[in-house]
Amino acid sequence: MQNLSYELIQLLTRPQPIAVLSHEYPDGDGFCASLFIAGWLAHNDREAHIITDGDNLDRYAHLMEDEVVKSYTPDMVYDTLVVLDCNNSDRLGARAALLDKAQRVLVVDHHVVENNPIQADYSYIDQSFASVGAILFEAMEPQLAQMPSGLRSRMAACLYTTILNDTNNFTNGNTNSRVLSQAARMASHGIQPHLLYQQYFQNQSPAEIRYIGQVLSTIELHFEGKLLVMVARQEVAEENGINAEDVLNITRWVQGAKGIEAIIFIREDAPGDYKLSFRSGKVDVSSFAARFGGGGHRSASGCSLEGDLQEIKAMMISQMGEVLARA
Repeated sequence: MQNLSYELIQLLTRPQPIAVLSHEYPDGDGFCASLFIAGWLAHNDREAHIITDGDNLDRYAHLMEDEVVKSYTPDMVYDTLVVLDCNNSDRLGARAALLDKAQRVLVVDHHVVENNPIQADYSYIDQSFASVGAILFEAMEPQLAQMPSGLRSRMAACLYTTILNDTNNFTNGNTNSRVLSQAARMASHGIQPHLLYQQYFQNQSPAEIRYIGQVLSTIELHFEGKLLVMVARQEVAEENGINAEDVLNITRWVQGAKGIEAIIFIREDAPGDYKLSFRSGKVDVSSFAARFGGGGHRSASGCSLEGDLQEIKAMMISQMGEVLARA
């Protein structure tokens, strides 16, 4: 951890703007950790740009102030990259091209090391942490404490949100004494946990809630109720006038359902283009996702596939059934 602290502090010696990025489809861990790094660098008079794929980031508006967020363009060049919550170059999408142009690349992550790992000058990957924000907190807690009160509270809120996201509000199996201690120390910096929960988990529009209900209505059970499968068609999002990517973690609505050992959620982003999410408290869905070029955590992972929906669905059900049968 001391080495990570040193490497992060050394960023302050880099004279050029620093690019901060996370995986595709940014979530409350990767993006809020990016906000923390960008905010800390800006506080120390270093220019930082958070580089995204042009995602809708409205759900994080309460955490953002002056951070510079830019949509990726192929002509971008950065001397230094900080990659958070991701160790696989494939999961950066088109932004992976930035890796080849950079002089120095730092990776901080807590996922299983996947195929096509990022060739970094320095990597800190520790799967025992609940979120990448929790890693940054352990490494940078003294620096957080030295910030002015207003900035310190907002940066602590960013880090707290990374834990909210990856523990599903302290309900996942990665909730332990360490993460609870970290959350308590973050709360000591003036954040309001109940408001952060409401702003992050309870801010759906009526149209989004209707969409969630329609997705839940597609639930199928397989293998004597051990496997739950849901599908979200693109047309359902369009009918409700929403972007499906903006609806946070639909799987949390069914996690913990009685008798369920695994969940498969298939979301259609375009005809023939699907994003799959896997959840389980019993089997390793990270290794399952890796079969299809994806990855993540033991209990929560995902992948992207192209093809026919019914064929993909049938293949997922069959192969997950085999995994459950061996468990």
